[in-house]
Amino acid sequence: MNPNIDNDADDLQNVYNPLSAMQRDEKVLCEIKRHPIGIIGVYIAAAIAIVAVLTAAALLPTYISTITDQNKIGLWLGAGLISVIALLYAYVASVVYKGNRWILTDDSLTQVKQDGLFRNHSSQLSLANLEDVTADQNGVFQSIFGFGMLRVETAGERSKFVFPYCPNPNECARQILTAREAFIANEPTEAARANDKLGVPQTPAGYQQPYQPLQQPSDPNQIPASSDPQNPPQNNQY
Repeated sequence: MNPNIDNDADDLQNVYNPLSAMQRDEKVLCEIKRHPIGIIGVYIAAAIAIVAVLTAAALLPTYISTITDQNKIGLWLGAGLISVIALLYAYVASVVYKGNRWILTDDSLTQVKQDGLFRNHSSQLSLANLEDVTADQNGVFQSIFGFGMLRVETAGERSKFVFPYCPNPNECARQILTAREAFIANEPTEAARANDKLGVPQTPAGYQQPYQPLQQPSDPNQIPASSDPQNPPQNNQY
């Protein structure tokens, strides 16, 4: 089980949804968090910076004999300050990275985008408007570590929900599609109404109305109405 896809029923009841407008019987199906592979680079960079400054503070007095004890204290204080800054940067980057998540319920999909420590954006898509779900895994690296890109689109304005570094995107796409099919089965009227608003045709392309014969008029002097709006009937009565 992927720890970045929360399916535990008990834990899901405590999931924070900033756009929560849940109905009485609405349930959270899963919470999708980003794969940790996307933040490893920040951790590595912070670790390299800390090791480099501490090593410099330890070795410089050995190779530079003019450094006094007071200078050594200054070196260690500077190295410590840089280390704290690197750790703080890694922590903030981790909070921002992990703040990006998707929350799937049996009625909607909520996207929470964390762009900064104090800057985020949330948007919600009803399952009635959901049209396409795409899971992309490009290259050996993504296939080995089990992450990729997940996209969800609507049929009308083609608005997109994009989730990079999605853990096991194929499984996440399957869960979203399963929730969509269950929603349509339980709320067919709501799904049809949403498609009407988005301009989605309800009949297949090339569909034609079945032929209906003209009704014979009860009055022999009355001319039957034409079914062709471009060729209206001619009134020959005098």
